[in-house]
Amino acid sequence: MSHNKFSVAGQSPNSNSEISVALNNLSDVDTTGVQANQTLIWNGSSYVAGNKEGALGVVFLTSNNASSNYPQTLNASDNVYWYAPTPINTITGASLLDSDSIGSNWYDGVTLPAGDYIIQCSLHGDFTGSTGQCKFVLKAGSTAIGCIAESADPSNNSEYPNDASAYFSSGSSFDLTADILTLTAANSTTTDLQAKRGYLYVWKVA
Repeated sequence: MSHNKFSVAGQSPNSNSEISVALNNLSDVDTTGVQANQTLIWNGSSYVAGNKEGALGVVFLTSNNASSNYPQTLNASDNVYWYAPTPINTITGASLLDSDSIGSNWYDGVTLPAGDYIIQCSLHGDFTGSTGQCKFVLKAGSTAIGCIAESADPSNNSEYPNDASAYFSSGSSFDLTADILTLTAANSTTTDLQAKRGYLYVWKVA
């Protein structure tokens, strides 16, 4: 019959000569894995489902000024921990880390999927006096990234920035942490300074 002679995007007309074409019937469109609030993005060869222009998701660990004493005495080679009763994680495939199994809403990093990231974090440690100082750096797996930062007793002035920051691109998933490099005069009696002031911010940009 004549109504079966033609097709559009592989779809033939019905007996009323009507053709129903879905978006994914188009040869240069692939909506596999599409999620709510995504849009079509041209990847150079086809249109695929992706996030809107701008951030492709964030991880934000902060307490919003909630109080909780730091869960352990600062120690060289340990990871920095952040307190986040209500952590924000909108990066698909990312998961929060608690390497020492501390629990109680304390996290020491995040496993991230391949991509490009802008990262920033802070540490506010507890020290016994004016010599107190803790230098730390962001790490992707075992690789240090970005600038060395520090936390210091208020009476200890130094040339280091207070916050660690980095731009990092990876073709595979990786664990993001902040590693303590050097430490002096750590106080075994911890306070809620880090809970109230510390944060980890990860912004996926590609």
